[in-house]
Amino acid sequence: MQVGRYSHLEEKNSDIGDSESDIELLTVHNRSSTRRVTKEEAEHLKALRRIKDALGKFDLSKNEVRVYLFLARFGAQKAQRIAEALNVHRTEAYKILRRLEKQGLVSCVFERPMKFVSIPFERALGNLIEERRQRIHQMELWKKELMETWRSLPKPEDRTTRKETFQVLEGRRQVGVKATELLDGCTDELLMILTDENLLWLYNSPFFDDLEKTSGKRGINVQLITDFSPTSTYVLEEVSLGKGDFIYKGLDEAPCFIISDTGQMLLLMNRGQDGEGKPYAMWTNYVTLVNSFKLLFDLLWKQPGDDALKMVEAAQMTQKIA
Repeated sequence: MQVGRYSHLEEKNSDIGDSESDIELLTVHNRSSTRRVTKEEAEHLKALRRIKDALGKFDLSKNEVRVYLFLARFGAQKAQRIAEALNVHRTEAYKILRRLEKQGLVSCVFERPMKFVSIPFERALGNLIEERRQRIHQMELWKKELMETWRSLPKPEDRTTRKETFQVLEGRRQVGVKATELLDGCTDELLMILTDENLLWLYNSPFFDDLEKTSGKRGINVQLITDFSPTSTYVLEEVSLGKGDFIYKGLDEAPCFIISDTGQMLLLMNRGQDGEGKPYAMWTNYVTLVNSFKLLFDLLWKQPGDDALKMVEAAQMTQKIA
C-alpha cells in the first residue's frame, strides 16, 4: 500500500532522516528511484541509512558507500549499469570502483563485458576494521619514534614559567583521555576518589588497563577511595592497582577527583540530580587547589572525622563556583 510521497512519510516518521539522503538509498533498496514508498520499505530505508552512516565512518565517501551497497544487494554489475542506477557519470563510477578495489571491498569478474562484484558484507566489515586497526598500530609506532626524536632535541635555554590554568572537559571521551594523560605523566603517586558510577565507566575505558601496566613498570602508589556497592566490588575484583590499595567510604556528596604527583588534578563534576547531559570535568594545575584536595584525600584516607567533613563541604562549594 502506498502511503504518499516520501516527504510526507518523513513528516510522520521524524527518525527516518533527511529525505534527499534516503531517496538516494531507494535505488540501493529496490533498484527504483521512485519517491513513493511503503511503510515496510521505509523501515528498510532506516536500516540502510544506519549501515550507510556506519560505513561512512571508515573514510568511505557517500558514493563509495552507495556503490558498495548496490553491489552487495544485487550482485555482479557492469560499470555502466551501476552508473545509470545510481545516477553518477560512468567515468566517476569507474574511479569509485577502482578505489573500492584498492580497499578490498570490490573485485572484477573477467567476463565480456567486465563486471564488478562486492565481497560479502561481513568480510567487508572485517577488512575495514582490520585496516583501521593496522593504521592505529602504525600510529603507535610513529608515536614512539617521534617521542624519541623529540627527547633527543636540546632543551631551549629560556624556559617559560609554569602557568596555572583551568580546562573544562565535556563528554566521557575527553575526560577519559585527560585521565590517561594524568596517568602517563605520573611517576610516584596517583590518588583517586570515585563513585561506583565513575569507577564503572573508567573500567569500560582503557584507563585501568593502562594503570595496571604503568603501576607495574614505575611502582606507582595508587590509592583509591570509593563507595561500597556490588558495582565497585566487581570492578575492584577485575582490575589491578599494583602495589596500591583501596578503601570503601560512604562518599555521599564528596567530590570525585584524580590527583597526579605532577601537580595536576581532574575534578569530576556533578551533572545534577536528573543526571541528564554529558558528564564533564575540570582539569587544573593550580598548586593551591590541588594541594587542598590532596589534603582532603589524606584526611578521608586516614579517618573521616569532623575536619574531613568540613573539607568535603568546602570542596563542594569550590565545585559549585567552578
